[in-house]
Amino acid sequence: MSTSSSTIAAELRAQITSGVLLPGDLLPSAREIMRTRHVAIATASRVHALLRAEGLALPVPGVGTVVAEDRNSDSPRLRTRQPKNRQTQSATQGTVRLNAEWITAAGVAIADAEGVEMVSMRRVAHLLRTQPTSLYRHVTSKEDLVARMVEHALRKWSPGVEASDWRDRLIAGHRELWRVFRRHPWLAQQLSVTRPQLLPAALAFAEWAIQTFKHAGVSTEEAFEAHLLLFTQIRGMAILLEPEAEAEAASGVDADTWVEEHMSTLRDLTHRDHHAGLQALVGSGYELDLDQLFERGLGLLLDGITSRLHS
Repeated sequence: MSTSSSTIAAELRAQITSGVLLPGDLLPSAREIMRTRHVAIATASRVHALLRAEGLALPVPGVGTVVAEDRNSDSPRLRTRQPKNRQTQSATQGTVRLNAEWITAAGVAIADAEGVEMVSMRRVAHLLRTQPTSLYRHVTSKEDLVARMVEHALRKWSPGVEASDWRDRLIAGHRELWRVFRRHPWLAQQLSVTRPQLLPAALAFAEWAIQTFKHAGVSTEEAFEAHLLLFTQIRGMAILLEPEAEAEAASGVDADTWVEEHMSTLRDLTHRDHHAGLQALVGSGYELDLDQLFERGLGLLLDGITSRLHS
């Protein structure tokens, strides 16, 4: 059973009222809540909305959602906690032995938290407490770093649960791909179909898909095209993830709240222009859930591909 937004909000509320989280402290982002609590982005976004409604949290453009100074404050004090003692301070200021894997992992961590546009050699060096010039002994450029990050992220993919039926194997494997895209919202934007990255993990996924489709008794060419059709559809949905996360971080307003704020305008437009289909949705309580949309799309595409391959 998935955790509700009210349950997560209650846990954060307890930390705020008990003083574990203090005014100005940064709350977990919707993306982080989604990842750590295994909930949909809509559920994660509602956590912030609940705390904002109670005056316990405030959105800070370009920063995120922070604990409010008090219920009447609109300018929370931002600060960072200091190490408690010299031993802790010495440990946090220690250096790591640099290698390409450490650098890549740091780049992935920045991209996961703030978006790939925030990744730079200087930023990675700062995170690793070293100088930017020292990175170039292991990574030749930012382009090289991003390619390594893509490979690093795709290596997290696995074929999923083994099944005897090729269609079930495709469902399991593409659910795993969606999980990887969810874990790394910047990843889909970096992948190309017309000029594919020649990376081992990317080629391994394509080979798995082609061989799985071939179990349907089709040619390699048909299997390859079916793979591209499915992959581009899922990638296209995943491309929506990072811009939405960035918009929420910049504005402090999640997608559901944005829709609610614009509901009156949307209702007026649909009635004025006689959009009967949209009118039926407006105010009906329908919520766009990308995870649910992914599942429906995957099923519909595989139904169509299966029908076509056997026609």
